[in-house]
Amino acid sequence: MFAVVVVAVWFTLAVGAALIISAGIRVADRRAPFTDHLAGLPQDLTVDDVLGVRTAI
Repeated sequence: MFAVVVVAVWFTLAVGAALIISAGIRVADRRAPFTDHLAGLPQDLTVDDVLGVRTAI
């Protein structure tokens, strides 16, 4: 009986967490600009951009 309660609570918490995370992703997706690439990254990101020397801003 105890195991059934633990499984039910675990399932309920997992579903609740999934709904909260998906709602956060949905809100972030609505607020994100559609035409801009990721801020601070070049349009054509290469390995050299990642491993290269960083410049002072």
